[in-house]
Amino acid sequence: MSNIDQIKLTAAFKQACEIFNMKPEFVIQQFVDNVDIARYMCFPFEEKRWANVLIMEQIIAEIESADELNGYYEFSEKWAAMMKKDRKNAFENTKKLLDEWHKVILENRIYEIMKDDDERNDNLSNKD
Repeated sequence: MSNIDQIKLTAAFKQACEIFNMKPEFVIQQFVDNVDIARYMCFPFEEKRWANVLIMEQIIAEIESADELNGYYEFSEKWAAMMKKDRKNAFENTKKLLDEWHKVILENRIYEIMKDDDERNDNLSNKD
């Protein structure tokens, strides 16, 4: 991991790594390697689920608006309908659904950035 120096490791984390003779970079890489929301959604009791559980807890803690919550709700409704229709291909279909949602999220973020830029430019031109 090239940015390990930018991550502030707590004393408790360092201590755990030292006690069990693990390099912090290895532990963090294992966490990153095990994050797979589609896999977690389809196989929530798998042995390597804990990185996903932590991500989900963080998502819940970071929800700031009803719009965000509605976005998650819309996704979960689509996912539930998809699961009812085709459980056999659940993992592949879940990955596709996440990819589609990801694309929409990124498009919305770009739109918001462009809208903010337009508003700033309008404000600047109105000052003249």
